[in-house]
Amino acid sequence: MTRSFCIGLVLPLLLALSLSNCGGPGQSHLTPLRDAAAQVENGMAQVEAWNVDTLEAVRARVNERVGDLTWLMADSTLTFSVADGQLIGDWARVKRHLKDAPQRVNALNEQGALCTSQLSNLLGAIRSGADVDANGVAMDNVYFQRQAQNELHAVATWLAFVEDTRRLIAAGIDLENVTRAPMDSLLQAKRSEWAQHIVAE
Repeated sequence: MTRSFCIGLVLPLLLALSLSNCGGPGQSHLTPLRDAAAQVENGMAQVEAWNVDTLEAVRARVNERVGDLTWLMADSTLTFSVADGQLIGDWARVKRHLKDAPQRVNALNEQGALCTSQLSNLLGAIRSGADVDANGVAMDNVYFQRQAQNELHAVATWLAFVEDTRRLIAAGIDLENVTRAPMDSLLQAKRSEWAQHIVAE
């Protein structure tokens, strides 16, 4: 048998094995799973940009002013205008937007890390041609279809939570920045009014 004939036999065999590997169970899910992993990576970068300490400080500042306002509003001798009411409503929205922002960020970090790990494990199993999982379940096309759907659903849910958190934090921070000075002025004016009532009595 000549060398060229041997090579002619080996090359088609290697090509056949390569094509067989490419068509293994779960191969069709590689692209959507890789895309999902990239989306989680981008989302994690956004989550990591939110400083939990800063959010805690803003929330503490909001709670302090809301506490002062609640105390002043309990005094029936003090009067509030329509404009005051609108400002108070804005401040209530700020508190609502930011009330659980730090917890949301922490939860997103944890769940994002879990999504990354799960996707990596599933991608690795598909690429390696694994045929049985840790529980002894056969890893065939049906298995990978189910697992891929589960992971993609988890990623979609996580990304929606990231976007909802982004919207709430942005709205709360922006509104707090705009209304902080007017709120401080309102509190100062009402404290002064309260003090005058005390002196008059």
